[in-house]
Amino acid sequence: MPTARYVLAAGVVNGVLYAVGGNTGSPTAVNEAYDPSTDTWAAQASMPTVRNSLAAGVINDILYAVGGFTGSETAVNESYDPATNTWASRASMPTARNSLAAGVVGSSLYAVGGFSVVGGTAVNERYDPRPDTWASRASMPTVRRRLAAGVVNGILYAVGGDDGLVRLTLNE
Repeated sequence: MPTARYVLAAGVVNGVLYAVGGNTGSPTAVNEAYDPSTDTWAAQASMPTVRNSLAAGVINDILYAVGGFTGSETAVNESYDPATNTWASRASMPTARNSLAAGVVGSSLYAVGGFSVVGGTAVNERYDPRPDTWASRASMPTVRRRLAAGVVNGILYAVGGDDGLVRLTLNE
């Protein structure tokens, strides 16, 4: 990958892997595409919002990048169209957070868990790109951030993560 980074997001459109955002020592808006058929990387249009610890999903050949950390938690939602190499702002998530996970079921993107100003969260919100709206869904049974998500047979599975609580040990 041309730009070394961590806590980025990725999605696949038409057999090409897009790696967006992340941290290079500070949050970045980098967007790079990997084409496995040619084993090459190419720079693409950068995200409008610099951020790391975001999540992504692909619906109808459009990559959606949601949430993340810009110096604080963000609710930003931006879409990338590889056919035109352009980004567009979309409706923001109801709950600002970073270190969340996302998965696409049908034609909706689900953003689950993450870390908000109050700590870890079990929030589950569904984004429908057609009317560009978000709706709250049933919360996860456990509070988690830094988790992963995957979809199998139309079911979103949220796996791993931690509870996001800060624990201090004081020696007296």
